[in-house]
Amino acid sequence: MAVLLLALLPIPPKLSKSSKADQCQRKIKADTLQDVFELIFTPLQGVAHSGVPIDCADRKVRLCFPILSAWIADHMENVVLHGLKCNACPKCEVPTYELGTNAKNYRTRDYARYQSYKPEIQNAGLESDDDHVMCDNLGIGQNIFHRLDRVSASDFYKPDMLHTIYLGLFNHMMDKIEGFLKKHGQLQVFDDVWKALPPSPGFLVPKKAYREVTQWQGKEMRNLGRCILGVLAVALRQPVGAQAIPFKRALACVRALVDFNMMAQYRSHTPDTIAYMEDYLDQFHRMKDIFLKFRVIKRTQAKVDKQRKEIRRQRALIRERVAPSQRRRIRDDDRDEENELRMDMIHGETHFNFIKMHLLSHFCDHIGQFGNIPMYSTEIGELAHKTQIKDGWRQSNKNDAARQIVPSYGRQHAIRMRLLNLESLQARGADLSADVLQHLDRTTSTVSQPVIRRRIQKGRREDVSNVVDFSRISGVSLEIIYCELIQYSRHNLPAGHRLPEDHAILRSLPVELLTQLEIPVLAFQEADVYEIHRAQSTGAPHPKN
Repeated sequence: MAVLLLALLPIPPKLSKSSKADQCQRKIKADTLQDVFELIFTPLQGVAHSGVPIDCADRKVRLCFPILSAWIADHMENVVLHGLKCNACPKCEVPTYELGTNAKNYRTRDYARYQSYKPEIQNAGLESDDDHVMCDNLGIGQNIFHRLDRVSASDFYKPDMLHTIYLGLFNHMMDKIEGFLKKHGQLQVFDDVWKALPPSPGFLVPKKAYREVTQWQGKEMRNLGRCILGVLAVALRQPVGAQAIPFKRALACVRALVDFNMMAQYRSHTPDTIAYMEDYLDQFHRMKDIFLKFRVIKRTQAKVDKQRKEIRRQRALIRERVAPSQRRRIRDDDRDEENELRMDMIHGETHFNFIKMHLLSHFCDHIGQFGNIPMYSTEIGELAHKTQIKDGWRQSNKNDAARQIVPSYGRQHAIRMRLLNLESLQARGADLSADVLQHLDRTTSTVSQPVIRRRIQKGRREDVSNVVDFSRISGVSLEIIYCELIQYSRHNLPAGHRLPEDHAILRSLPVELLTQLEIPVLAFQEADVYEIHRAQSTGAPHPKN
C-alpha cells in the first residue's frame, strides 16, 4: 500500500459547550493541531521553491517540486483542518439556509482573506452581507494549509463517496423511505422483498429483513445501493387511488440518487457522462420534497406538539358554549384545521439544509478539474488505518505505543523497498555479495505474482465414481456414452493417448461429476478486478446462473 504513516495527531476528549473554560480548551486544541501540522509541513516549504533531485524510473535524475495537491478526509475532519463550523462547506461560501439547493454560483473560499477578518470579527462590525455569511461559518482555529506556498487550500477538499453518499445520503434516504412506506402500509412488503432477493454476481444476499439490521457500514450501504431501487419498485407496484403520484415521485427521487451514485463511480468520464450526473442531481433535488414530511427533527416535532396542545385547549373552551348536537361537526372541522396547521409548520420548519446534501454539487466540477472520484476515496485511509495503526498497536508493548507505531510501518516499508532494489540488481546480473544472494534466496519475493484467471469447476458430487454411476445420475444410456467417448477419442486425441474401445474397460473409467462453474469476468471499467459469475447445473435443460 503506497501510504506512509508520518504522525499520529493528538485527539483530546470532547468537551461540552457550556462554559468559557471549554471554549478556551477548544482554542488550545486548535492551536496544538496547528503547531503539529506546521511541524509536518515544514520540509515541504523549502522544496516547493528550490526543488529536490529525485531518481526517476528511467535512471535519470530530475529536479522535482513536491507540492501538496489533495487532502483525503471525511467532512468532519476537513472542517477541523480548515477552521470551519461543522455545517460549512470547505469548498465554497454557501450560506447554511441554502445547503439543500443545487445552486452553484457561490464564491470559492479564500482562506488567506479569512485570517485578516478574524481580528475584525472580535473588534469591529462586518461590512457586507457576504462578509457576514463568510465569517458566520468560521470555527475555532485557523486553516492549517493557508501558510503553504504554491497551493490553494480550497482545492484540497476532495469528494468522499464513502461518507457523503453511502454513510450519508443513503442513510438519510432510507430513514425517509421507511417513514414513507409506513405511512402507505407497504413496510412489511418491503421487508419481504428484501429477504427474498436472489443471489447475483458481486451482490451479497441479505440474511435479515431490512428492519432487523442494527448496524449499517460502508460495505452494507454500497450493497444497498445496488438493489434498493428494484426492491422499492416492487413494494410500490400496486398503488391505490391517490397513492399513484406519491409512489411515482418517490421512485423518481430514489432512481435519480442511485443513478448519480453509479455514474460517480466511473473511472473515466466524457462530457456526456458529466452531463448525465448533473441531470440526475437536478432531478433528485426536484423530487426530494416527497420525503420532506418524514424529515421532522426533534425541535420541529416539539413545536408541532406545543401548537397542537394550544389549539385543542382553545377549541375545548369554545365547544363548552356549543350545543351537544353540533359538537361532533365542530370537532371534525377542528381536526382538519389542526392537520393543515401541522403541515404548514412542518413545511416551514423542515428542510434539507444539511451539508452532505450540498457536497454533491461539487462532484461534477471535481471530475472536470481533477479526474475521477474513486481515485480520492477515503477507503484507502480506512484500510491503512487497519494495517498501520491497529496492527502496529498489537505488535507494540502498549507502553507509550504511539512512539512504536509511527516508525514500525516505516521500517517495514524501507525493508521492502530495499529488497525490491536488490531483486532488480540481481535480475540485471549485478555483482552482489554471497551473503546478499543467500539472503534473497531465503526471502519471499516482494513482487506479487499475477493471479491466473480461468474457469474453475466446483461442486463435485460424491455419488459418481465411474461411467456407470454417471449414466445412472444423468439418465443417459451406456451405449450412447460409449459411442460419444470413442468418437471423441478418435477425432481429438493423439494415437498414443486414445481411449480403449472395449466397453468393459470403458465402463470402469473414473469419472468426476461437477455441478458448478466459476467464470471470472472483468469488472466494469477495471483492468485487473474480476467478478466471479457462477453457472450451476440444476438438471434442467437450461443452466441456472
